[in-house]
Amino acid sequence: MKPKISVMITCANAQKTLSAACESVMWADEIIIVDSGSTDQTPQIAQTYATKYVVEPWRGYTGQKQFGCSLCNNEWVFVLDSDEVVSPKLANAITALTPEDLDKHDLFWVSRKNYVFGKYVRAWDPDWQSRLIHKDRVTWVEHALHEGRKGQSPDREGKLNGRLLHKPVGSVEFADYFCGSRMDKRLLPVALEMYAKGKRCYPWDLVLRPALAFGKFYFIKLGFLSGTFGLMMAQKASASTQLKYAALWYVQKFENK
Repeated sequence: MKPKISVMITCANAQKTLSAACESVMWADEIIIVDSGSTDQTPQIAQTYATKYVVEPWRGYTGQKQFGCSLCNNEWVFVLDSDEVVSPKLANAITALTPEDLDKHDLFWVSRKNYVFGKYVRAWDPDWQSRLIHKDRVTWVEHALHEGRKGQSPDREGKLNGRLLHKPVGSVEFADYFCGSRMDKRLLPVALEMYAKGKRCYPWDLVLRPALAFGKFYFIKLGFLSGTFGLMMAQKASASTQLKYAALWYVQKFENK
């Protein structure tokens, strides 16, 4: 018997991308959409596709997705964002899974292919994401800017062929990736999380780490093959690293006294 798999999508003001996300998972046995309070046409689009559509105030990255998974009728859930698309190859890999395959695993990782301004960000590959999960056999791991999951043991985690496409459709604003105020809102939570994990900022971190980040994304990850766009993304990585460690220095000097 073919295993039943739910797809759970979280969204907010996703009218530009939600249709493509839903169209890519029409193979699912049910589509659960959790909206954290859209003010555009997202509700109308969601109700066209959803088996169940729920409006739920934002609980945080982990809490929102845990809540959405709790609404799913099936044990196996594919967790999808509203600006992502499941490629046909990945869809085939998921639907080809047998009950025996699923019995051996708690979750499966998929490689996400990221786009910025409609351009493929080579330097961000392979960007593995834990997305196909058994909702009762995984542990949720909360991070400052995203959520994660892990199985009961590494040997119960698998990988699927095919790609998850991130932001392949919909217009993207410059501010989505290069807005100083947007970055500022994220810096302190990230720095607090780093501090809690025992990380500290030393003078050489502010000098070496930004340069190393640039080198990694531009040279090692082959960003230079993408021309000016690759240079911009490497510079963004360098600037983000410098600001992240500057925020960590602030936390260790003033926030934890």
